Amino acid sequence: MTFRSVTQQKIVLAIGDIFIIILSLNMAFFLRLHRSIISYLGLYEAVLTVLLLLFIYLTCFYIIDLYNTRENFRSFRFVGQVLGSFVLIVLVSVGLFYIFPYIIGRGVFLISFFLSFVLVIIWRLFFSIFFSLTFRSRNVLLVGIDKPTEILDSIFSENPEYQAVGIIEGDLNNDFNFGFKVLGDPSSLEKIAGEYNIDDIVIIRSMKNLQLDKALVNCRMKGICVYDLPRFYELTMGKLPISYMKEKWFLYSNGFGKLRSKVYKRMKRSIDLLVGFLLFVCFFPLGLLVSLCIKLNSRGPIFYIQERVGEDQKLFRLFKFRTMVVDAEKGEPKWAEENDPRVTKVGKILRKTRLDEWPQLLNVIRGEMSLVGPRPEREYFIRKLEETIPFYSLRFSVKPGLTGWAQVNYPYGSSAEDALEKLQYDLYYIKNMSLLLDFRILLKTARTILFWKGR
Repeated sequence: MTFRSVTQQKIVLAIGDIFIIILSLNMAFFLRLHRSIISYLGLYEAVLTVLLLLFIYLTCFYIIDLYNTRENFRSFRFVGQVLGSFVLIVLVSVGLFYIFPYIIGRGVFLISFFLSFVLVIIWRLFFSIFFSLTFRSRNVLLVGIDKPTEILDSIFSENPEYQAVGIIEGDLNNDFNFGFKVLGDPSSLEKIAGEYNIDDIVIIRSMKNLQLDKALVNCRMKGICVYDLPRFYELTMGKLPISYMKEKWFLYSNGFGKLRSKVYKRMKRSIDLLVGFLLFVCFFPLGLLVSLCIKLNSRGPIFYIQERVGEDQKLFRLFKFRTMVVDAEKGEPKWAEENDPRVTKVGKILRKTRLDEWPQLLNVIRGEMSLVGPRPEREYFIRKLEETIPFYSLRFSVKPGLTGWAQVNYPYGSSAEDALEKLQYDLYYIKNMSLLLDFRILLKTARTILFWKGR
């Protein structure tokens, strides 16, 4: 999804973790039972056990953000993250071993657990000292800037893995301060790309220059990546720059292929039904407790039912646990604010943990929503936002979701500016929809719930 250097670092970290988990498990079998895992369990059972534990460990590591390569692996915060991830591993494993007690014994598990805990910390310290030094920044050459571009500042400030070495500009007599060093004109592009070891070329403003076009093709044939600004922004920021896009970009850009895929839609719907039903059953006892707390905390109904706009702008009734006082929206509707006085004491906890959204599993089971997608909004706000935000109606191309790419990447919004920012994430999701991306979003949502990062 994002830049290559960071992706490579995460892959290296994950490969090291896989080796550590397998090594720790085998050492635990030798120390506890004086036999290897294969000789004790047999090949088939051993492979299944290793794969299952790898899934648990790596998933918990991802949820707790142990693959954030920008993290300081020599800080107390990092040690706390490792400790938190292993606590989560224990909780998940205990539940699993309770259901399947024959997988591995408690002694073997505890030994492998402590070995992997120590080795994971050592591995990341080693990685921060040696491996991270081998991943150099990618040198970026900009082509055709005619005015200061805030979007570029955000790209390079938030992605230190990329370094803007300068720009190619057609009018060298222009005394405008671009904010980047002017390296030459289009005729010198290939020479500059070689001298500065350029990895990526980003075309900010297209020029009608045949010589430049030929030079760009030659650079592309040498392995240098060439992007327009929206594509480069998408790759580095995980969202689409709405303000810098035209209708033609949607016509000719890649992506959006899943919108007409019947196979993908059926698979997504099957997962929604299966996971939605299982989650509803698992959380039902907790839902009863939440209902009691809501009733004791404030007068009024337990559930909040409201019309929202779904796929193809069809209206449906959305279910939530009530988190505000009764009649919180007298008069004209308005967005919820941070520290909103209308939110009850129980409501604050429900919002922080996202438990207020649990009843929407009914909407998922009924087919009005999906587990993952853009959040459904009220028709009143949609009509206003469509007047001011370009391409806002495109978010209704898919079913709304219980969680989404915007929700795990951007805090709760309470303004038109926030709506624009979240739309950029929603359109990125629609363009790049996949079951793997859905899985990532669900894991990030689990992180939000565990750390009470809800609004």
